[in-house]
Parts: sequence; C-alpha cells; structure tokens
Amino acid sequence: MARLIQAANTGENKEQLDDFTPIPAGKYVAQIKKSEFKATKAKTGHYLKLEFSIIDGEYKGRKLWENLNLDNPNPVAVEIANKTLNTICQACNKSGVQDSEELHGIPILITVKVNPASALHPASNSIKFYESIDAAQQPKEKVDTETNATEKTKPTKLPWE
Repeated sequence: MARLIQAANTGENKEQLDDFTPIPAGKYVAQIKKSEFKATKAKTGHYLKLEFSIIDGEYKGRKLWENLNLDNPNPVAVEIANKTLNTICQACNKSGVQDSEELHGIPILITVKVNPASALHPASNSIKFYESIDAAQQPKEKVDTETNATEKTKPTKLPWE
C-alpha cells in the first residue's frame, strides 16, 4: 500500500496526460498560445520555442511546437529560423514584430507533416508551412482549356471545414 500525498481524481484535480500521437498530415487552423526564448542545451545560442494549439475540427486542443534557432553558431540554422519566423509573421498579418507575444492568439492555417518513427524516436508531427486564413480563402484562377480564359473561383470547401 502507498499513501498518496494528495487525493487523485478529485473535483479540483482532473489533469490527464496529453495525447502525443501524431495527427494526420494536412492543414489545420491553429494559433500560437505560448512562446519562450530559451538557451540551447550546448549554451552556444538561443531559440524561440512556439507552442501552437489547433483551434478547430476533430483535433481541436492538440498542440504542436516549433523551435526557431534565431541565435546559433550555424548560419544556415539562423537563416532557416528567420525565414520561418517571417512566414509566421506574414500569416499573422504582422510586421515589425518586437515581441513574440504579438503573434499569440491569431488564427492561422498550418500545414502539418507526419515524421515516421525511427529506432530512436516515435512518430511525430512537424509544421511545414504557415499561411494566413485570408490567403487560404483567396479565389484561385482557373483556366478554361477551351477558351483559354481565366476565371476567379473560390474553393467550394475550405480545408478546415
């Protein structure tokens, strides 16, 4: 027998583990819920840790993370991180962002990929692209092959519907 420090599963204590099973690849409406600038394990730089939360559909509430190596001895890592951050800012319709909190709570469309399991790591998700919801709803040009004319058509169903 083991005496517990506090009672489990009470009205005040109903927290459960998060589900980290990968969600299917696709596009999801999400928003940044948290951000933090952290030192790397090697203490040679810093990264911006962004926590995204899906806000619509079957996977509402699921979380995904993006780590951006904004201060790193590897210039390629910094370049990729800056491009990713710029893409996120554009998706949020923000420019001149000075604090990552300026990006919190803005719904955007994220493209999610499934990373297969390996000998060392279970299957996981990563975010491959960010776009504004407005951009996702923009009409697309369609070319009529008979007349060679273009017509603007809106998608009949948006990806998150």
